Amino acid sequence: MKLTRRGYGVLGVVVLAEALALTYGARALNAIAAPAVVVLLASAVQLWRTPAPTAERDRVPAGFPGDTREVTVDVDGGGVAEIDETVPEGLDAEDARAEASLPTTFAYSLTCVERGRHKLGPLTVRVRDMLGLVERTTPAGSTARVLVYPPVYRVGGREAILRHVLERSEVERQEFDSIREYAPGDPLRDVHWKSTAKSPDEIYVTEFADNRVEDDDVTIAAVGDAGSIDEMASAAASVAVMALEAGLAVELRLPDAHVRLGRGDGHRQRLLGALAQTDTDFTSPFETYTLEDDVLADADVVVRSDADGVTLAFGADERDFEAVTASRENPLSARGVGS
Repeated sequence: MKLTRRGYGVLGVVVLAEALALTYGARALNAIAAPAVVVLLASAVQLWRTPAPTAERDRVPAGFPGDTREVTVDVDGGGVAEIDETVPEGLDAEDARAEASLPTTFAYSLTCVERGRHKLGPLTVRVRDMLGLVERTTPAGSTARVLVYPPVYRVGGREAILRHVLERSEVERQEFDSIREYAPGDPLRDVHWKSTAKSPDEIYVTEFADNRVEDDDVTIAAVGDAGSIDEMASAAASVAVMALEAGLAVELRLPDAHVRLGRGDGHRQRLLGALAQTDTDFTSPFETYTLEDDVLADADVVVRSDADGVTLAFGADERDFEAVTASRENPLSARGVGS
């Protein structure tokens, strides 16, 4: 508990009045000082008797970089308060500060910025008495975990990649879904010539609704050098989401995490959650060799990242991730990818 600026002003009046009274014997000045002292004491007692604020926050759904979440916190207590949220690096907030009479509901907009597991909170609540002379600062409420997934990009040449993984001559094709721009790796037999003829500057290909391969599975292994982990996580997430959408069961191996085979939205969230938190910062060449040997053994798809970029290896076939990505400027949104 401490005085506010206004409180210090009142205290200054008391000290000045007492000093003048002692110097000049003006007893009338005591009539100014005494009420001011009473007011300060009353304010301190009022604030002391006010219960400490508490806060209850809603869960914040996971998201991708650029996603926005509405955060709501119920703050209980009494008095007039300044509420300030603790926002870590990797997240950005608008209007994460407010002044209100307690109890109140505090709400603001939070934007996901960087991949990772971020700790949001606790709130800092500064409660003042009714006259604004005394204040008390209290951390209120628990913290919340906010997962920011790596960006997920649409991978071009999806059918060719699945053929490498499944070792099939051809992946079963199903009904027509849409027309999209050509991406490196797309087979020429998928070119939609009618749409391409209308726009000579662009090549369009046919996208099929689904390529279901329900009885198959794929193991994705991912390793990366320190400083390139974000890129590795994004590439692994893009391949994993593509495989799940094709109906494959997916296993993910990382030096610091292992997600066993599974399908469905819940499994998708587990994969993305592991890639949101991974940090394969090796500390020695021996440890690097040992971990990579365990992680990469018998993997169907190997994702590697270093200062030069990210590569995807399907057996003997190795591709640059930039080359097989349909659009790095427009990553997929969270359309069913998990929250």
